[in-house]
Amino acid sequence: MSHKIMIVDDEPANLRLLERLFRRDYHVVSAGSGEEALRLLEQHEVALLITDQRMPGMTGIELLKLMAPLRPHTVRIILTGYTDITSLVEAINCGQVYKYVTKPWSNDDLRLTVGRALEHYETGRARHELAQANQRLVNRMKEMTRGFLRAISDALEAKDDHLHGHARRVRGYAGAVGRLLGLGEEALEQLSVAAFLHDIGKIGTPDSILLKPGPLSPEESAEMRRHARRGARMLTGIVGLEDAADAVLHHHEHFDGTGYPDGLRGEQIPLPSRIILVADAYDAMTSPRPFREALSHGVAVARLEEGAGTRFDPKVVRAFVEFEPLARIRRAVAAAPSSDARAGFDASGLSFDELRERVSADPLLAARALRAANAAGGLRTASLAAACTALGPVSLCKAVSGENTWGECEPLSEESWEHSLRAAEAARLIAEQTGILDPEDAYTLGLLHDVGQVLLASLFPATAAVLSGLDAEERAGYESASYGVDHAQVGQWALEACGVPRRLAAAVQTHHDVDGANDPAALLLHVADVIAHADDPYKVAALDSISTERLYMLRLSRHDLFRVHALTGDSLERRLNPVI
Repeated sequence: MSHKIMIVDDEPANLRLLERLFRRDYHVVSAGSGEEALRLLEQHEVALLITDQRMPGMTGIELLKLMAPLRPHTVRIILTGYTDITSLVEAINCGQVYKYVTKPWSNDDLRLTVGRALEHYETGRARHELAQANQRLVNRMKEMTRGFLRAISDALEAKDDHLHGHARRVRGYAGAVGRLLGLGEEALEQLSVAAFLHDIGKIGTPDSILLKPGPLSPEESAEMRRHARRGARMLTGIVGLEDAADAVLHHHEHFDGTGYPDGLRGEQIPLPSRIILVADAYDAMTSPRPFREALSHGVAVARLEEGAGTRFDPKVVRAFVEFEPLARIRRAVAAAPSSDARAGFDASGLSFDELRERVSADPLLAARALRAANAAGGLRTASLAAACTALGPVSLCKAVSGENTWGECEPLSEESWEHSLRAAEAARLIAEQTGILDPEDAYTLGLLHDVGQVLLASLFPATAAVLSGLDAEERAGYESASYGVDHAQVGQWALEACGVPRRLAAAVQTHHDVDGANDPAALLLHVADVIAHADDPYKVAALDSISTERLYMLRLSRHDLFRVHALTGDSLERRLNPVI
């Protein structure tokens, strides 16, 4: 194998001498200065660089420092005709120089040094390639493991609609508390896995027990309690999840020792288990069940505080209670939405038809109308047309006017407003073709699919500015770490607060997760969102993010995406520029 080496020297005679010495065995690239060497290094991958130390403009050591980030695996030899021990020792200790050779050199010794240097290069390259291959394997194994475990978690949630999103929320709450308690990154990763999979053992619990609306018998309770040990066994066999398995095993232990399966108490219980217990209890209390309504954030927190020292670790409860972002989000969701917190919306002077048009084109006005109609008439509808009709002109005007705020929301930017309209129209068109949703319901989901993002941006504007350039997955991860929930989950809460049926609101929660969106309504919303983001119909038809298998679930083709994008653009154009 002929290696490529670079020789750098400002003296032409030395360059020619070194070229003759090595060109028979190696491919030689020459440079007369450090600046020229850097330009050539951008074009050539060299195994070895030999440079003179004393050169005008840039010394050899300066060259090696500058080239290290560009060609980190290149082996470096420096030629020096004088003694500069301090600089040379520093460069060698920093790994910038493999060897230094004094002038005048011995050709035989230099050949031997170059041969050994190239052997060092080959060893380093092989080690680097092996490390990369190992890392790829580790990453692949992690992806396979997480995919498998998430599939099991999704299967568990599919058994009970009321468990939808439970694992994700518990993971978010637990992660937020873990950070407040100072857990390191590795411990947080294990906590995240354990919190997400804490109920995985229930996959073996009979539906008759899992979905029973009333109290369990002693025998049924005993069977239900087996899920902790069953879940731990499922994770124990997976390399790297030993700590997560231990956390799952003990996530129902109580601080006073009255829990299960082993009756551990206090500090005997792993800290991740104590954190998961609090997060799990909070989500259970604040989520609706067939036999009761959801409790408010304030009531749930009060019950956590009541159980501190008996059921719950007081330290964990205190951290949860002091986690202000979640409390702010919950308070904002409970408030009434508005289109402009400072000036309010003035509906006077608009006809009923004009007002309905404004409501159907503004996510925040739409949310207010839905909330008013569903609260007054008990409709539980997502249809804006039905909501407006139920309210009538006077009540609709009153509902959308005024200065009541929803998280002190600012008016939508033009870009966000246009995206919401595009998504709404795309969702309606897809629903008309597929019959998966009522077109009116689909339109509302499309219009309001990012309302959680709007609410979070109004509450935490500085963080929103940081998130503006991230994609949906990165944004969700950052939001969960910062707030305990992401904007999709906040969007679901907001829609439920407006009276939208839970099965429809749940579609908003998972519409960014194309791989996890097994609900056709969520997948429809995801596709509509993608179409709304695309600025060219051909980009939609060629999108790799939506697999053919996923499109088949919606009974759509690539051509259908192209058509829906075009029709969406036409509809928006007519809305923005109506023919008078």
